[in-house]
Amino acid sequence: MAKDTDSKPQFKSSPCMMHETDSSYHGFLSSDDTVAFLLSLLHAERAGTKVCLLSEKDAPSVQHKKLLNDICQDEQKSCYGLLESLKIMGSTADNKIGDFAAKCLAIGCLDERLQFLNRGQGWVVREIEKNVARISDTEVQKQLRVMLQEHRQNIDKVNRFLNNKNT
Repeated sequence: MAKDTDSKPQFKSSPCMMHETDSSYHGFLSSDDTVAFLLSLLHAERAGTKVCLLSEKDAPSVQHKKLLNDICQDEQKSCYGLLESLKIMGSTADNKIGDFAAKCLAIGCLDERLQFLNRGQGWVVREIEKNVARISDTEVQKQLRVMLQEHRQNIDKVNRFLNNKNT
């Protein structure tokens, strides 16, 4: 506590003002860092959606089409969740699609493209695992945990699909 010339106490920091501090003060990602993280995931999810939609058109079998459709639905669901999380954080989304889409679509063999898509899903899993506990908002954490679980399931689904084709 400090006093000014009028002898009124002036507090440098007040426990009742803690809710007004940035989350980084409490060991979490800052609000700006959280928004940047959510945007990076959104760009990746849009890329995954684009890959699935375009790949499904040329899929050689009904099984390929179903797999790509299932993954696409999860990618779209993740996009909606990330948009909601951005709103919770008081931010809005841009319209960017990650570079991953072009890299993945450049792969001609669909099974190799699926493997690359799976690596992208793995990147999302690692990023969420690394950052979810560092997000201060519990609703955003909840959405990310759902997304994490769905991406793990998609990785397993693609691995099973590719392994069954090779046996």
